[in-house]
Amino acid sequence: MSGPEQELKAGHPPAVKAGGMRITQHKNPKSSSNESKLSEDSDFKIVLLKVSTSPDKTMTISGAPVRGNQDFPTEAVQSFHCKPVPSHEAPHHNPRQNLIHQPRKQ
Repeated sequence: MSGPEQELKAGHPPAVKAGGMRITQHKNPKSSSNESKLSEDSDFKIVLLKVSTSPDKTMTISGAPVRGNQDFPTEAVQSFHCKPVPSHEAPHHNPRQNLIHQPRKQ
């Protein structure tokens, strides 16, 4: 390509091909070109504003306030989801034996 003036396809340089396959070139979003542009525009100052957030809104379900994990303790939820342990384990039989008849060689 000819120096800094590159041919752009859809706003970005064309893909690089090696061995008949396209190779993607991932670029870091914080490139040095952005930093150089910011240093050139020193007239503008970046001012960070702190946005105040309101306290959490209390949600009600059927008129009762929701208290998060206090309504459902961890132990209660775990015991609800645990499978019951069988007191007697039944033997597992194969419903059909795989028996292939192979006559003996004479």
